[in-house]
Amino acid sequence: MTRPQPVTGRDNAYFWEGVAKGDVLIQKCTACGSLRHPPSPMCPDCQSLDWTTVKATGQAVLHSYTICHHPLPPWEAGPYAVALIDLEVEDSDARPRIVCGTRGIANEDLRIEMPLNLVFEDGLVFAGPAQEGGAS
Repeated sequence: MTRPQPVTGRDNAYFWEGVAKGDVLIQKCTACGSLRHPPSPMCPDCQSLDWTTVKATGQAVLHSYTICHHPLPPWEAGPYAVALIDLEVEDSDARPRIVCGTRGIANEDLRIEMPLNLVFEDGLVFAGPAQEGGAS
């Protein structure tokens, strides 16, 4: 069985189109400047419907994670990690979070606050080991 692809719609198409090109795009409210993820039509801070996107730099920090032992989806070898990561975004101190899988890191090597790099595979984004000098 192949991995199911994310369901896209009007509010999140930009995110998945960015991931397909190797970028993580985060919504930025054009009225108040706050960053938000997951995608939503309205700013939770000022209720504006106007927004643009900013790129994540490709660097992140592990905020939290869990190891899933069962039931395993048919496309995953287990046990596998699900990570909550804090993204670095250019020209911003905000660190929006995304949930993703991991690649290239043994589950027993995961540590809270460890530096990570974004890895793009099969139309999805994953957390991978930090690379010297920045994004992978």
